[in-house]
Amino acid sequence: MALPGNKVEEFQEEILRNDLPREVFNLDQVKESWQKFLDRLKIEHNIPSYNALMTTNLEVIENEIIFEFSSHSSEQEFEVYRDRIRNSLRTQLKNHYFTIQIKLSEKEAENHILSKKDKFQKLSDKNPLLLKLKEEFGLDLYE
Repeated sequence: MALPGNKVEEFQEEILRNDLPREVFNLDQVKESWQKFLDRLKIEHNIPSYNALMTTNLEVIENEIIFEFSSHSSEQEFEVYRDRIRNSLRTQLKNHYFTIQIKLSEKEAENHILSKKDKFQKLSDKNPLLLKLKEEFGLDLYE
């Protein structure tokens, strides 16, 4: 199932057997399983992978698990562990018949580097007296 306006890649594995577990699962169970996987990465000291994957948003639509990443690097880290993630989910969810969908978030990554003007604007929004002081003392804070 493709969601409009998003980059979507779907990975399906053909399962030829019909006797494997097929329990119903929900978003909370997927999130719990995902957190266990992330915790294992941390224990294994795979901190860069952990950091890249911990911001992943999850969704469940019927038997489809949607992983939404905010960056290409997160998506690439997922690809490295995709088989391990799928097998882990199969075991923990007791379901071998789900599909995994990868989605890259369209929202812009937040800019963590602020210019002097942006910093002052944020501070003056929180404390308007800063703007008054700047004007009274004729300060030029942007050079």
